[in-house]
Amino acid sequence: MSVLSPIRPILLLAAVVAGAPAAWSAEAEAAPATSAASAEFTDRLFLAFAQDAALVKSQWWEGQLQYSDASKGTPVDSFVLRGVVAFRPIKTLEVGGSFGVGDTSSSTNPNDGFGALDLQAYGKWVFPNVSENTDLAAGLLLTIPTGDDAVGLGFNSFASQAFGSVRYKLNRSVVLGGHIGFCLNGDGQFQTFDLDGKFSYEMGFSAVFPLANEVSIVTEAQVQTARFDNNNPGPNNLIGAETATSVLGGFDWRAFGRGMFRGAVSFGLTEGAPDFSALLSYAYTF
Repeated sequence: MSVLSPIRPILLLAAVVAGAPAAWSAEAEAAPATSAASAEFTDRLFLAFAQDAALVKSQWWEGQLQYSDASKGTPVDSFVLRGVVAFRPIKTLEVGGSFGVGDTSSSTNPNDGFGALDLQAYGKWVFPNVSENTDLAAGLLLTIPTGDDAVGLGFNSFASQAFGSVRYKLNRSVVLGGHIGFCLNGDGQFQTFDLDGKFSYEMGFSAVFPLANEVSIVTEAQVQTARFDNNNPGPNNLIGAETATSVLGGFDWRAFGRGMFRGAVSFGLTEGAPDFSALLSYAYTF
């Protein structure tokens, strides 16, 4: 397989996004907002929630239910309950993270069952209105190996990702975004298989389409190169050692003043990502 094959879907999406301005006519500009308020978005991403160049108004509390199919890179089916939180302690700083529990099943390994997920924590500084309708962000995402790797709910590996991101409000019809991250992965383990951590990178693109005051469509594409070298024999040598490329389509439905229902489905285009994943959640934000 060519080195470029795993990222071709991402490059294709980037080309579509780059041509998007021609697809929408110019609309009247809204009244000017304060600098920090311009980066406040009700709609947030799913795959790149932490890296998104956006700020919560004050706090974000979300409960997620997610099912994911097995792949050769992560050979377990999983059903997880996850909490996602975000806070804005000062004007342009957002901090947050995720935690949860899950249950796995595997047709190839008897080591499956119930356990905790990895804990993730992030902090990012957002630079609103660096140019017209454009916000930037830079931050750090940490993965703390609290997940039960014995049942396939983590890789027992500390990881840190430095990232930069951008959001561009094309008009009232679409908000474009992208991020790139550089990740240092420690040595790990997955269901008794030892893994050698290595440097990886991540790149993602997004487009959010507000359809009405209450409903928005969220689309994302993301690629992460392999996090580990795997020297185990046989079919197990793909675990953690494959590029993970996913495409996602989702929605935000602001059914209540401070709460919204969110949902998404994603498909893995390479062996490192789940073949299929579905997520439903409720977020309370203020």
